[in-house]
Amino acid sequence: MPFAEPRVRGTLQAVRVRLLYFAVVRDLMGHDQEDVELPAAVTDVGALATWLEASRPPLEGRLSHVRFAVDEAFAHARDPLHDGAV
Repeated sequence: MPFAEPRVRGTLQAVRVRLLYFAVVRDLMGHDQEDVELPAAVTDVGALATWLEASRPPLEGRLSHVRFAVDEAFAHARDPLHDGAV
């Protein structure tokens, strides 16, 4: 992943992830991937889904039935995110 060294924001390390979009989500977003730096409050998959719906208007109210994966393994809402996750 072409990320630079992790940056520290306050006392929390900034977490950067690559989001891969598939099927209908890809169609709604108009692209298949993006690299993002997550807000400090987004520490798990559930918070990521909430943040995506709030920050990406095409996804608002549409992620409740979408499966998420972290590093190619299906993930649950409480599964943590880590810097460099895909």
